[in-house]
Amino acid sequence: MRGDEELLTTATAVRRAISLLERRTRESQTRDLSLPETAVMARLDRNGPDSISGLARWEQITPQAMGATVGGLESRALLHRIPDPDDKRRGLLSLTEAGTELLRAARDDRTKQIARVLADNFTPAEIAEIRRAAPLFERIAQFL
Repeated sequence: MRGDEELLTTATAVRRAISLLERRTRESQTRDLSLPETAVMARLDRNGPDSISGLARWEQITPQAMGATVGGLESRALLHRIPDPDDKRRGLLSLTEAGTELLRAARDDRTKQIARVLADNFTPAEIAEIRRAAPLFERIAQFL
């Protein structure tokens, strides 16, 4: 069926483009955060405090692996633990002020890097087209 082939071709192009963009952005990352650390911090920034097991579920890794990532962030005072008001046996993790600042700076670095690439390599019409397409990529992500 032709419609299915067109959908698969589009899906392949989107996946390749996003993967390449992620890989290149990650390779040029200037802040002292690994990809898993950035993911944890971004998740806490978006969703608020969470437990190690909750973060592990979101990131689809084991709680033990998440514990190692969280431990490194805590040792650098980027995260802190607070008692869970619903279950005193459990701790909830949240960003410290230093963690929030570092995450914001890393995001700003990537945004500025992309802005430079756009300014140096794309026409105003292409930039407008990319801006119009950005919400569509967000919608795709909402359904994955």
